[in-house]
Amino acid sequence: MEKRRQAIVDLVNQLGEVSMVQLKGLFPTVSEVTLRKDLRFLDEAKKIVRIHGGAKSIQDIAGYGNNFYMRETMHQEEKSLIADKAAALIPSGASMYITSGTTCAEFARRLPQKPLYVFTDGIVVALNVPPYSEINVEVLGGSFNRNLMRLGGPAVISALESLRFDYVFLGTPGFHPSYGFSCPTSMIAATISKAIEHADKVVFLLDSSKVNYIHTPRNIPLQAVDIVISDGKLPPEIVETMEQNGITVL
Repeated sequence: MEKRRQAIVDLVNQLGEVSMVQLKGLFPTVSEVTLRKDLRFLDEAKKIVRIHGGAKSIQDIAGYGNNFYMRETMHQEEKSLIADKAAALIPSGASMYITSGTTCAEFARRLPQKPLYVFTDGIVVALNVPPYSEINVEVLGGSFNRNLMRLGGPAVISALESLRFDYVFLGTPGFHPSYGFSCPTSMIAATISKAIEHADKVVFLLDSSKVNYIHTPRNIPLQAVDIVISDGKLPPEIVETMEQNGITVL
């Protein structure tokens, strides 16, 4: 029970808002009555806020849930380590897609100063790329989500159709060994899936705080991923699962 309730809290905090329909899908062996009791308990404990049909995070109610700049201050040491490892992979002349996200933005800041082609849907990612004349940056246009600092929608997916990448660098709000790498919305999942289709190497930047039993309804499977770059703190059983699925863990 405690583990399930903590999983609900973590999921609500990751997504900002979760419906009862989503919870029933994520916990298929748990009755709706029990899930409602969980939400009531967590609401009374001031860990989430119950709403009609589900729950919202306290941060979201306060107006700063899932905000890019709030998340940017978390796990900074781990993000820097991951970003340095990722930057060391990049050969001269590489083409890459870097998705929006705080770890990806840190990676963009540390890109090597050599000829590169960078495509992104992230505003902060684009701004963080070093001002080196031979790094070409192209922002894929779409609807602007100010909270996530991300451009999205059909225009981004359409632009990806005509591109090819040596690497795609992706972030995720969570990882579960049975489900894969979480995608918080259907549009983000569709965008990432399209980028993966057009890439030679798929790389996830994943700090160890995101590795637990959290998962969302939409996930990128392990089999679609080539490399995971982390902070050196992944549990051995997680590393083993990734490697069994053909993933190189750095």
